[in-house]
Amino acid sequence: MSALEKKQRADFLLSSDSLSGYGLDLIFKITKRLNFDGLDLAIRKNFDAWNVWYVKELTKEYDLPVKVIQVSSKVNSREMNQAVDLARELGADTISINPPVIYDLKTYRFISQNLKHYKRHNPNIKFSIINPPKSSLYVLPFPKYHFSEIWEIIKKYKAYLALDIANLDEDILERKFLRKISSFIPYISVVYLSDKTKTDIPHIPLGEGVLKLPAILKKFKQNEYYGHFSLKINISKKDLADVDKVEVILKKCRLYFKENFEDLIIK
Repeated sequence: MSALEKKQRADFLLSSDSLSGYGLDLIFKITKRLNFDGLDLAIRKNFDAWNVWYVKELTKEYDLPVKVIQVSSKVNSREMNQAVDLARELGADTISINPPVIYDLKTYRFISQNLKHYKRHNPNIKFSIINPPKSSLYVLPFPKYHFSEIWEIIKKYKAYLALDIANLDEDILERKFLRKISSFIPYISVVYLSDKTKTDIPHIPLGEGVLKLPAILKKFKQNEYYGHFSLKINISKKDLADVDKVEVILKKCRLYFKENFEDLIIK
């Protein structure tokens, strides 16, 4: 089946972003042990991931696919070419791009000027841009990041949307985005899933914040979203030092997704 053909189920990945500082072998081991469907590999934070041979050996050893490659907010031709090589070799269908800050014109120009060429030469890869913090559906008066407007990502740059739920304003997410979700579904390659606090701190474990995640996940299932979900949470250094505690946190998130999406029956 082509990478761009529609799947009949969404999968739940673990973003290696969530395990900052861990070696790649341990990341694969935890991801497999906790029954995630695959890995979303952030190559900007783990130089082991630049070794195509090594990553491919780990996918075979753990029988665990890498389905998304994630590049940095300062991506250049070297990093993007490496991501493309990894995606081709591993069969990953998505490359997600972290948006540069507004004053980083060098990275913005690289992305905006070269994205169409990468797309043309790699038709089986969904080049996707992650919506940044405080992003909106439409124009923002004083954005802190490039690609802050979701419709601009899709319409102007012809990219897929890597939707970071926690980066959207809660009101926009629940009152505007979800009402138009059927229009967005065809353009979303991966949904970065996390919760956020009352004080707007994003990327906390599922069910521990203020987002109405069960209702959000239900909307995605009702509208037959068959792309990737990727768990992307910030775990404190203190907790990261205790692998057992990390596994408890991730296991709760895995169960939360199972109960609120995988086992959900739409009538």
